Order: sequence, then structure tokens, then C-alpha cells
Amino acid sequence: MTIDRIARSFRNGILILAALAAACRQDPEALKRKYVASGDAYMAQKKFDAAIIEYRNASLQDNRFGEARFKLALAYINAGDGPRALGEAVRAADLLPEDVDAQLQAANLLILAGRFADAQDRANKVLAHDPHNVRATVALGNALAGLKDLTGAVEQLEEAIRLDPTRSGSYTNLATLQLGAGKLKEAEKAYLEAVAKAPDSVPSLLALAQFYWLTSRPQDALTNLQRALQANPRDVTANRFAAAFYQATGEPAKAEQYFKAAIEADGSSRARLSLAEYYFAASRFPEATAVLQQLTSDREVGTIAKVRLATIDYSAGRLEAAGAAIDAILKATPDHLEALMVKVSMLFDQKRFDEALARANDAIKRNPLSAPAFFAKGRVLAAQNKWDEAKEAFGEVVRINPRASGAQVELAKLNLQTGATGTAVELAGAAVTSDPRRVDARLVLARGLIVSGELSKAETILKELLIAIPDSAIVHAQMGWLRFAKKDQAGARAEFERALELTPLQLDAVSGLIAQDLGAGRASEARSRAQAVVDKAPNDAGLLTLAGRTNLMTGQFDAAEKMLKRAIEADAGALEAYSTLGQVYLQQRRIDDARHEFERRSDLETRPVSSLTMVALIYQMQNRTEDARRVFERVLELDPKASVAANNLAWIYAENGGNLDVALQLAQTALSALPDSGEATDTLGWVYLKKEIYGLSIATFRRAVQVAPTNPTFHYHLGLAYARSGDKDRAKSTLQAALRLKSDFAGAADAKRVLEGL
Repeated sequence: MTIDRIARSFRNGILILAALAAACRQDPEALKRKYVASGDAYMAQKKFDAAIIEYRNASLQDNRFGEARFKLALAYINAGDGPRALGEAVRAADLLPEDVDAQLQAANLLILAGRFADAQDRANKVLAHDPHNVRATVALGNALAGLKDLTGAVEQLEEAIRLDPTRSGSYTNLATLQLGAGKLKEAEKAYLEAVAKAPDSVPSLLALAQFYWLTSRPQDALTNLQRALQANPRDVTANRFAAAFYQATGEPAKAEQYFKAAIEADGSSRARLSLAEYYFAASRFPEATAVLQQLTSDREVGTIAKVRLATIDYSAGRLEAAGAAIDAILKATPDHLEALMVKVSMLFDQKRFDEALARANDAIKRNPLSAPAFFAKGRVLAAQNKWDEAKEAFGEVVRINPRASGAQVELAKLNLQTGATGTAVELAGAAVTSDPRRVDARLVLARGLIVSGELSKAETILKELLIAIPDSAIVHAQMGWLRFAKKDQAGARAEFERALELTPLQLDAVSGLIAQDLGAGRASEARSRAQAVVDKAPNDAGLLTLAGRTNLMTGQFDAAEKMLKRAIEADAGALEAYSTLGQVYLQQRRIDDARHEFERRSDLETRPVSSLTMVALIYQMQNRTEDARRVFERVLELDPKASVAANNLAWIYAENGGNLDVALQLAQTALSALPDSGEATDTLGWVYLKKEIYGLSIATFRRAVQVAPTNPTFHYHLGLAYARSGDKDRAKSTLQAALRLKSDFAGAADAKRVLEGL
């Protein structure tokens, strides 16, 4: 770029900025949004002081702009300015009464400021709308602890654990803790002074233990908890605190004695239910049953005891009894969330997906902020291959509880399955951050990293998993695929074989060994291996589909067809079986049969972009242009960026009297998604040619020829463009080059006709 061009660009930039500034001066709404966007950019760069200025400017434009004040509080937190953060957080919460994040940000800052009653009000406001919100439950527990209501605080922490048992360690926000670092020292000093004045005071010792737990000092918390128990081994609050502590810090076996001690101390039904819940979570069903049966008539906890007993019956295979019990509970209390969730699980296990979905939607209608209800809905939708809707449901779970690692894992799986590898890796990484102990989260993260080619990161994760769980078949199988990606065939085979020693029908391991057989040209071995696993599990749709694909890849079409039909009989929702069967028919030139299979698959999907694209391509193979056009248009309604559909529809419009402006837009869309595609480049050139824009047509066809210099059609199209622009010499040489490459290509006759006329 020359100096003059740089200067012109700079002047143009100034003019644009000036125009924007003038427009914003006339539009306060636009101006405040501009300031917020600028603040967000500074926050992303960790330039907190600059972000504060921008958010304050946004607030000046609109004094009731809650979003700006919420973000301003966050900027103050990161800048270490506690008093101002608190002021803005409270104002934001007042302006955004329905915003959960705003209420909880204010509550946590109020706790650090010692305004526990105000924090309690904020947490209760959230819980009034969503009784199962984990973060609000924890915030309320923290506020109650500050108010010296240790019994109430422990109850809230127990509730938080029950709502999300996977959540461990500190429940406080890291940024909030960083903000309050100075005040934490003062608080610790006050707690220590209280203990010094009354060394055997259980409330003082528990308050100190609570403080240490909430500030990520679990060993100090344990020391003071043990001192409280030594001072009064029968103190109910201390024992319940101990049980909650050990469950939350990953040592549930140590919790049992404290549950029992709490019962001995007060004998309440709530304490007994807590022990039963503990047994239930540990799968100690006989012990859980014995406790629960004593509670079924209790006014306070009787219903949940009945739900737990029904769940135990179901786990033991007593399906009719379990179903009848849950139906009776729902008849008496139709909005009982946990009973509804158990009902959904039962229907799901029986593959009665439509009924399960209806029950999940009923639960959401009755409990619109229930994360478990949305999670159950997501599971059902995923099983129905309604992937986009499932993503929305799991996304709601994360919106309600941003640390819901289970939903993050499911979202990661769905994105990996649909090819959004980057998003899958991001979500799986978030799940690992939320709960580093989740094996499934780390496994999905490793898979995503393998697909994206980040093999060293994936290897680190898988090695850690093998140390933690050395006898996990799925982890060995994934390590096998990692070795395969690194071209370490011997290492891959050893891992795949180890996985099959642990789980003889592990699908990923079988797939890996077959891939190695096929890669080495051992077609017969690949087919024999596939047949062997099918013989062991003749109704497993996944293994049958694998066997069908193996036979297809080795040219055994009849065997492939039989296997794939069996897979569909075993599971009518086995999408891959339909598309693989379609490929079998295409190989055999059974075009109508192939199209039928892709249509069957599309009927099972809510957003069948790839399936319908195949249907349209087959119509094109059959020269059924109008049918192809109709289906491509439907594909683009589902996904306006579907590149293959956009490219082919652009060609159809250009060739058959369609709107050339629309064709041009479609061709440009296709090329932007497929910048290295000769076909997409050629289509764009063809549309330019039809629009008689010869200069752009020639330039575009030249790029197509550069991408695929041996494609005679691209040379032919370039020759036509030269001819129509009046450049006879280049037209002749280019058309002759096309015919030299292949004398009988599809456009050869027309190329010869044009040559004769030059």
C-alpha cells in the first residue's frame, strides 16, 4: 500500500468515525450501546480502568441502564475497588429485579461487606422464583452464616449439595474473593478473636470453619470443625456441617457417622432423610429403604421418601411397582418436580420418547426455572436426534446454572457430533473447569482435541485419565485413536486390544481395529472382525452399522445392505444406518433406493441439512432439475449458509432462467464457505457470464483453472467467456486446451461448435 493510499484510508476512517459520532449524538440509545461495546472490548483485554470509564459513560447516557451498572460493578471488582463495586451492584440489582446474575452479584458483595441481612433478601428474591437455584442457595447459606444462623446456613449448604452433588470446594465467586482480600483478613481476625474468648464455643468454632471453607481453605475448616465436634460431639449443627463438608470435599464415606450422630442428637425426620439420601447416593439401597420406609407417613418429608423408594424399586427391576408408586404421587401432587423427573427417566429408559418429552415439558411448565427439567428434556431430544432442540434445552440448563457441568458435557457431545469441533472443545473445557473430577468431560475434551489436531493436549488428558482409571475401556479406546492419529499403528493396536479385553464389544475400539485393517488392505480381516462382534450382539444397531459400513468399503454390497437393514430394524432412529445404506445403493446405481434412504433419514431429523442435500444431489443425477431446485431451496431455508446447496442452486437458477441476482448471491455464499473449491469458483464465474459481466467472469474462471488445471470444463467455460468478450485468440487456445485434456467431456460438443465459429 502506498503512502497516498494509507493517507486516504486514514482520512476515510476519520470521516466514518465522525459520521458515527454524529449519529450517536442524535441517538442516546445507540451511544450508550456504543460505550458498553467499548467497555466489553476493554474487559476482554483486561484493561479494567478503561472499561470503567466506558461503562460509566453508558450510565451517564441512561441513569437506569441496569446492564451498564452490572458490568461496571464487575469492572470495579476486577480493579479491586470494593466500595464502588458494591454500590453499582446494588443499583444494578434494583434496576434488574428479574436478573438472577445481578441479584447474586449484589448478594455476594453484600456478604463481603458484612451486610448479611441485605444479602439474605437478595438470595431469597432469586429463590422465590427458582427454589432450586444452586448459586442462590449457597449465597443464602453464606448470608445466614454471617448472621450467626449456623443451622440455617448448614441447611442451605445441604440443599446446595443435594441440588448439585458434583459441585465441590468453594462456592464463592473467584473475582469476589479477590476483591475482598483485604476484608477477609479483618474477618478472619474477628472470627479468631471470638474463638479465643470462648475456645469451646461450638457456634464460634463452626463460624470460623465456615469462613475457612468459603475462602478455599478446607484444611483450616476441617481443623476447626473437628474442634467443634470435640467440644460437643452431639451438637446437631456440627454433625450436619461435618456431613455436608465431607460430601462436598469428595470424601463421602466419612460423612455417614455424622449423619447418624445428627439423628441421635435430635431424631428429626429431616435428619433421617439426609441419612437416607446419603445411602441412596452411595447405592446402598437396602439401608436407604429401611430408613425411607419409616418416613413415608411423615408430613414434612413423606412424599420425597416415597419418590426415593419408587426409584429404588425401579433400579431393582420392580418396574410395575415403581411406576405405580410414581403415578400415585403425581396424582396427589401433580407439580412434584422430583416425581416428574423420575417419571421422565422411566419413560426414557423404555424408549417412550414422545411421552417422556411431554412429561419433561409438563415439568418445565410447572417449574419454569428448573435446571433438572430442562436437562431431562435435552436428553430426550438428543435421543430423538433432534439435536438443535436438544442444544437449546441444555443451553437453558447452563443459563439457569452456569456451572452445570453435566449440561456442558452434553452440549459438547452434540457439537462434536454435528461437526462444531471448536465449540465442543470450548464447552468440554468449561465442564472440566466446573468440575475437574468429571471423567466424561475430560474424555469429550480429549476427543475434540484429537479431531482438531491438538494431539499433545489430548495425550496429556488421556494419560492422566489412564493413571486415575487404568481399567477404563473407553479411555484405552480413545488413546488408541490418538495413537492412530499420530501414525503409531503398533501403539494404536495395543490400546484398541486392551480396550476389548476390558469390554469385548467396545464400539470405538472395534472401529479402530477395522480402520487399521482397511488401511493395511486387509479387507477380509476387517469383514471377519465386524462379523465376529455382530455375532456376539446381533441386535446392536451401532455394531450392525459398523459391519454394514465395513462391507460397503470392501465392495460387498449385498452383505452391507443386509447388515444395515438389520441395524434399522434394531433401532429405527439409527441415522447413520440410513445414510450408509443410501451410499450402498448409490454404489450399485440403485438411485431411487438411495434417495429413499436419505429421505427416510431426513424424516427423523428436525434440521436435516445433509440428508436433504443428498436427496437434491440425487435428483440432479437423475436430471430432475425442478425436484432438485425445490429440495435445495428447503435446505437453504434450514441453513442459509449451506454451501453445497447454495452452489448447486445458483447453477440451477443460472441455467434455467432463474433470478440471476439471487443466483449471484448464492454463488458468492458458496464460495465464501468453500474458498478453495474449483466447483464453487466455476459456478460464480458462470453466473457472471450469464449476467454478461465478462471481465469478472474471465477473472473468476481463471481462478477455477488455477485451482484445478486438469479440469476440462473449467477451461471450456473460460474459453466461452473469452469468446463472448471478443478475445478470439485466447478463446481458441483455451477451448483447444479443454479438448486436449478430454475430447469427450460434457461440454465438448459445444466447445467444438464455438471453435468453428471463431
